[in-house]
Amino acid sequence: MGVWQQLEERAAGGRAAKVAIVGAGYVGSSLLHRLRRTPGIDPVLVVNRTVDHGRAAWAGAGVDPSDLCVSDDPTTLADAIDRGVPALSTAAEAVALEHLDVVVEVTGSIEHGATTALTALEAGRHVVSLNAEADATVGYLLHHVAREHGVVYTISDGDQPGGMLRTHNWVRAMGFEPVVVANCKRHLDRFQNPTTSAPYAERDGTSVEVTTSAGDGTKLQIECAVVANATGFEPDCRGMHGVPTTLEHAVDDLRATESRDHVVEYTLGGDFGAGVVVVGRTHDHDVVERSLRFYKMGPGPDYLFLRPHTLAQFEMAETIADAWINGHALATPVGPPVAEVVTMAKRDLQAGEALDGIGGYTGYGAIDTTARAEGLLPIAFAHGAVLRVDVPRDAPIPLDAVEIDDSSPLHALRRRQASLVAHAR
Repeated sequence: MGVWQQLEERAAGGRAAKVAIVGAGYVGSSLLHRLRRTPGIDPVLVVNRTVDHGRAAWAGAGVDPSDLCVSDDPTTLADAIDRGVPALSTAAEAVALEHLDVVVEVTGSIEHGATTALTALEAGRHVVSLNAEADATVGYLLHHVAREHGVVYTISDGDQPGGMLRTHNWVRAMGFEPVVVANCKRHLDRFQNPTTSAPYAERDGTSVEVTTSAGDGTKLQIECAVVANATGFEPDCRGMHGVPTTLEHAVDDLRATESRDHVVEYTLGGDFGAGVVVVGRTHDHDVVERSLRFYKMGPGPDYLFLRPHTLAQFEMAETIADAWINGHALATPVGPPVAEVVTMAKRDLQAGEALDGIGGYTGYGAIDTTARAEGLLPIAFAHGAVLRVDVPRDAPIPLDAVEIDDSSPLHALRRRQASLVAHAR
């Protein structure tokens, strides 16, 4: 029985997963609307740092704001959930309520997302995350904490990492060996900044930081790091190659570009839509080649598998249901992290400048192996770092070239993860 049938069966029996959504922005608001119309899933709580945005999300999902329970008191929130009253809180600690089954994290904030996910996991709640930035930074730790508490932490369907991992699993299940897992990027401008992003952000209803991160490639680099750390696939070079190609020529172009197998990559341009691709290799080609030609898959032995869309809130219910019903994560790490996203100078930078982090004016992210990234500034910790020396455009920023306040909760989580990694190795 598929997970959608399982949800319908539970709904018919009067059971539904009680879900908290953390983040009432673009995706969170749309997800709330979708889940309220999904049998077997009951979004009961929105956690957002601003009440007004939380109210707007509930209103957009069809709830009269006057019917909301707005509180940061756990007892009051629990009572509202028991009575079927939609609830709204600004307190991140609300994700620990025992009345919840699944917490969905969609803030996009690295520190807030990571600490909130940790709170939920330690309270024994499943966590489904669309926060690739947090996962790429401390995902290994979050998976470890989930196992300790007998729950699931998972990245979600609906965004590129989930699509890449879902396709990777699908290709393996059919008997192919995945050799390249690739994100598909239409356009790339590493020097795009909040000023040049503003018209696109206004058009799409997103923040300029999010739009800039997408435009300068930092987002896709982080997404590929999530996939790398789940599968063990590494980038072939710093920042990956970025292979200009089309569906017709992608297999040959990717094979000609990569120096090895089992890599993460991205394509540029072409006719891939907002999709992802996996190149899968068959090792019994003499047996399956005739069938694959008949199915219009090409000559092989390497074949292209396309997932032509990533549909955010429309796909996330599948991950939520699988975590709640079956205790399944979309993917779990095969070992310690193999990839890091380092900070590259977006322009010539001067000593004394403060970096503005992801989606800003001063830097963009580039994936690399953890070995090659040693001693370089992770993009997750770039915001607020002050340069001690000049750094030229397109150069990686060394850790010893910046002053960082390492007293933040995110730094503490990263140190905790580093201890786990050292023990694992």
